[in-house]
Amino acid sequence: MEFLERIYASLGEEGLKKARWQTRMQVLGMTLQIVFVLLYVALWMLTPLSPRVAALTGENPWLYTLVFFLGQSLFNLPLNYFSRWVELRLGTNRQSLSGWLLDWLKQSAVSVALMTLLFGGAYAVMRAWPEAAPLVFLVLVAAFAGLLYALQPFFLRLEFKAEPLEDEALAARIQKLFERAGVPFRGVYRLRAGEKTSRGNAAVIPKVGGHEVVFTDTLLEELDTEALAFVVAHELGHVKHRDTLRGLFAFAVLLYVALLAGYVLVGTPALARFPLFYLGTQLAFVFGKLAMNHLVRTQEYAADRFAIRLVPDLEAFERSFLVLSRQNFGDPDPPAWIETLLHDHPSIKHRYQALKKALEENNEGAA
Repeated sequence: MEFLERIYASLGEEGLKKARWQTRMQVLGMTLQIVFVLLYVALWMLTPLSPRVAALTGENPWLYTLVFFLGQSLFNLPLNYFSRWVELRLGTNRQSLSGWLLDWLKQSAVSVALMTLLFGGAYAVMRAWPEAAPLVFLVLVAAFAGLLYALQPFFLRLEFKAEPLEDEALAARIQKLFERAGVPFRGVYRLRAGEKTSRGNAAVIPKVGGHEVVFTDTLLEELDTEALAFVVAHELGHVKHRDTLRGLFAFAVLLYVALLAGYVLVGTPALARFPLFYLGTQLAFVFGKLAMNHLVRTQEYAADRFAIRLVPDLEAFERSFLVLSRQNFGDPDPPAWIETLLHDHPSIKHRYQALKKALEENNEGAA
C-alpha cells in the first residue's frame, strides 16, 4: 500500500525500530502495573501494615484510604520513572528531572485526592450499609463519573500551559467546521507541550456552553491548515456521536462492576481488609479494559467516516498521520493480537483502508 510505504519512509529504519520497541514497552508497562498492584496489596495484607494503619486512623475509611493511596504513589514511583525512561530512550522527552518530579507531585496529588474520594466513599458505604452497598454504589459511580467529565479541561491544563491560538486564519477555519457540524464553538488553544515533549496531539473537549479545540504546539509546527482541519473534523465526529458521554457511561459501568468485584472479594468490610477490595476492583478493570478498547476502536472508525464527509480530503488525513506517526512513533501495522487486545485505536493501516472505502462510497452516493 502506497500510503503505508510513505509512513515507513517517514519513520525511517530507526523510527520503525523505535515504534516497535515502544509497543513492546507498552506491553511490559501494562504487565508491570499489574505486578505492582499485586505487590502493594501483598505488602499491606501479608504484614502488620494494614491493621496498624486501621488502628492509627481510628477505623476511619477516609483517612485509611488516604494513607493507602499516598503510600501507593510512593511505591509506584519506579513504575512512573519507567515511563520517563521509555520517553528518554525514544528521544521524545524534553523535560528535566526536576520538572518531571514537579509534574509527578502535582499529578499524584490529584490522583490521591480522587482515589480517596472514590474508594474512601465506597468503603464508608460498605461499612455503613453492607447489604445495600451495591445499590448505593450506583449513586457514587454516577457522581464520580460526572466529576471526571467536568474536570477534563483542568486535567489537560494541569500538564500543559494553554494560550489562545494566534493564527486567525486557522481559528476561522476551525470555527467554520464547528458551524457546519452544528457544535457550539468556544475557541482554539495552543498547548505548550514542546517544553516537555516532542509528541503531538489535538483534542476537542467540553467547555461551558460548547466545546474548545486544543492543539499541541508540536503539531501546529508541522501540519498545514487542512490537515489540522481533518484532525478537528475527526474529533467533532466524536462530539456529534456523543462518544465522550458514551465512553463515560461505559467507564461508569466498568467502575460499578469493579466495585462489585471488590465487594464480593473482600467479604466482611473490616477496614484492615480494604486492600483486598482494591485488588478486586483492579482485576476487574484489567479485563474490562479489553471491552472498552473494542468500543473505542468502533468509535474511532465512525469518527473517521464523519471527518471524511466534513473534510473530503484523503490527502489531508495522510499528511496528518505522516506527522503523528513520526512524532509519536506509532506502528502503522502492529501484530493483530496487540491491536485487538491492547490498543484503543485501530492501526493506521486499518483506519486508512476504512477511510478510503468510506470516501469512495461518499463519492458514489454524490454521483
